[in-house]
Amino acid sequence: MRTPVIAGENAHPTGFITRWWRNWTRRYAATRELDACGEGDVAHLAHDLGVSACELRTLAGRWPDSADLLRRRMDALGIDAAQVGRREPEVMRDLQRVCGQCADERRCEHDLRHDAGDHSWRTYCPNVGTLNAVRSEQRDRRWRRGERKRRSF
Repeated sequence: MRTPVIAGENAHPTGFITRWWRNWTRRYAATRELDACGEGDVAHLAHDLGVSACELRTLAGRWPDSADLLRRRMDALGIDAAQVGRREPEVMRDLQRVCGQCADERRCEHDLRHDAGDHSWRTYCPNVGTLNAVRSEQRDRRWRRGERKRRSF
């Protein structure tokens, strides 16, 4: 079993506590903001985001942790999250929505922390199909770009 290399603020227990506290206060603030809105405003906002009001409340209570896990998973797969967000914002929003509602957040965090290359995440991740498709699409796009460069000589 490999020993994980943990850097930055996670290297020390106070770093973990600091990160936990920062994320908790952000989640609390996000849910309080929604609570301050009327039901009509929440429904309108949810509609604009393409989710139900219930899903919006769930996402607000889990953010930013789930968004960070998605970014880390995409990095581990070699997927450029910024590029997906620019080229296919609907796909990125759907990935975020599904990830934000996943019940296996702790397992995903554990897997990413200990061995991001381990494929066990494929058994529980609800985004596995979409991530595989996005990864294949980016790989094909890179291949076509490389093919064009070789042909231009």
